[in-house]
Amino acid sequence: MVFFLIVDKKATEKINKTVVSKIMPISEITTLGTHNQLLDQQIGSIEKKKSFAKIQLPDQRIESMKKKKSPPNCIFCKKKLDVVILKNISSNGNSYNIHECDQCEIAMLNPFPSDTELAKLYSTGNYRITNGKRFGHIIETLIHLGRIRKRKRINKFVKPGKILDIGCGRGLFLDVMRRGGWDTIGTEFNEETASHAINTYGLKILPGDIAQHKLPAESLDAININQVLEHLKNPDKVLEENHRLLRKGGILIISVPDLRSPQFAIGKKNWAYLDLPFHLFHFTEEGLSELLKKNEFKVKYIKRFSLEMGPFGWLQTLLNISGIRFNLLYDLLKSRELKDGTMETISPWGIIATFLLLPIYFPLAMILSVLEPLIWKRGGSIEIYAEKK
Repeated sequence: MVFFLIVDKKATEKINKTVVSKIMPISEITTLGTHNQLLDQQIGSIEKKKSFAKIQLPDQRIESMKKKKSPPNCIFCKKKLDVVILKNISSNGNSYNIHECDQCEIAMLNPFPSDTELAKLYSTGNYRITNGKRFGHIIETLIHLGRIRKRKRINKFVKPGKILDIGCGRGLFLDVMRRGGWDTIGTEFNEETASHAINTYGLKILPGDIAQHKLPAESLDAININQVLEHLKNPDKVLEENHRLLRKGGILIISVPDLRSPQFAIGKKNWAYLDLPFHLFHFTEEGLSELLKKNEFKVKYIKRFSLEMGPFGWLQTLLNISGIRFNLLYDLLKSRELKDGTMETISPWGIIATFLLLPIYFPLAMILSVLEPLIWKRGGSIEIYAEKK
């Protein structure tokens, strides 16, 4: 049913004036029709404003989200990183993307953890125990033997002199080098771990970033960055500082996981060495080699097979692909102090499945780690020796 309300001309003009001027006293409205019409206009105006506000708020949120999720710029060439190779990877309660620079062939995490989050990630009891160790006695012994073999490789490129170890951890590598006739110095992010290295081995350890300490130019014969460059927020600045610190002919040794390796190609988000959010950068052999050339280093040798990193990388990746909790075997091999913090979240079925699959996956991992450098000319982890020009 439709009602027609008749309003005289003068009343209509009066209402129009009052609406336009936004002065609408009820006392001036003398008819029911005018009253209803005016209320309708007022309500309509209010509803329009509410509707507009409802529309705008989500738009503003979406715009804010776009800004937060917008691709970062490559820190090396400043190009916008539009290529996303992995998306929405959950870790430590956050979601991350990995963007790659198609020019530099280096990828980076997005977003970066804050300095506070990084400090918590690397805190004692979370990443290492107080004495700097991460694994049980057997694994730590194998690591020690690996450091002795590395000393022999370094001695083939440069005579014993002064060496810097960036991210030296508990100081094991520096102690091995010192026993081989080297003068040593190190840097370490975690103060408690650094204190252990100082008190146990009597080493000189500098806290934090190497660039802040302004060591004398050309004062070093070798610099070692072992599985650390990918953890740093400023690898570009670190490489520049390394070039300044090394004498001409000095050797820079960098070991990083290779994003172009068959391990990553098969594992993708299940790759053992993805290790989010600890790894802020993800290097390729080509990308790192070119980066070293730009910083006036000459690549002398690339080691693609690592008995320490290769077989385990394949083994853990295969287990991850099988649906077992990410890097469970790695957690099981940790020292008791570190393991205690994660055991509550480990399913007994995951442990059973891991041990049932080990007899199958271990020999397969050994074969693949040998074939990787021989056939594909790749390595799950690579070690580059570069000489300062």
